[in-house]
Formats: sequence, C-alpha cells, structure tokens
Amino acid sequence: MTQEKEALQKIYKNVVEEELGSVAKIDDDGDVFFTVPDAGRFFIFLYENDPSYFRMGIFNFISRKDYGLPATELLEAVNSFNVQNKCCKFWLKESRDSGDHFISITIEAFLGGLGELPDEKILRATIGRYFGILNSGAHEIADHLRKRIKAQEALSGTESSEA
Repeated sequence: MTQEKEALQKIYKNVVEEELGSVAKIDDDGDVFFTVPDAGRFFIFLYENDPSYFRMGIFNFISRKDYGLPATELLEAVNSFNVQNKCCKFWLKESRDSGDHFISITIEAFLGGLGELPDEKILRATIGRYFGILNSGAHEIADHLRKRIKAQEALSGTESSEA
C-alpha cells in the first residue's frame, strides 16, 4: 500500500468518525466503510490515481426479486430519481451470480485539484450533507417502489407481502 493511499484512508476514517460519529473501518480493497443503524452500510472508495475524487455510496440496497418488480420498472424509478435529485446517482446493476438486479446510490465530487489529496476542510463541511442525501435518497426510492407495488395490487385486487 502506498503512502498516499494510507493518507487517504486516514483522512476519510477520521472525518467519518469525527463528523458523523460512526466507527469507520478499512475493507480488503483498502476502501473505507461504516455502518449507521437504520441507514445501512456506506462505502467511500479511494482512487490513488485521482485522490481528490470522492465517491461515497450505499450499494445493492434494493433487490428486484425482493420487491417483485420487473427490471424495467426499477430502471424507470432510477431514471426518475436521477432527474429529481442533486449530485447523486442512482443506478441499477444485474448480478452475474443471481441474475437479480440491485439499486445502488452514490455521491461523487472533486474535493481538490488533480493529483492532490482531498481538501479536508471541504470534506468536513460537506460529508454530513452527502450522508443525508444518500440516506434520504435510499429511503425515498424504497418508499416510491413500495407505493408502486401497492398501486399495482389495488388495480389487480390482490395483496402480497410488503418488501
């Protein structure tokens, strides 16, 4: 591991712990992750070739199979949420292993110049906002999909287990 990657890990780990109050850990790939009760596991990816590039996300938090919706309906929801929301990306990806489709959400930003470490002052000032956007975005799309299921059930006159 390079000194730059260790410096990045230290910056992100310290900021998460001090600003968000969560215990941050390093995964096998060297990325930072932390878990927030009732919100899930969040990851911050490290890019040694572009250290000021910040990418934080919640991955695979909605399963097509769990919600019982076709992939096209999930894709429509993802597209709609991408239009409505600031600075975050919702995306749908198929698992090669299970054939299921999963929704993930990320926030991406540049926190410094090319080749520079992220500006810690900017990170400290924005990480709470990034966390809030990711957390509320995840809850909003899940609520949207649950409402869609209920509307379909009402039209068909059936009830199924709630996702």
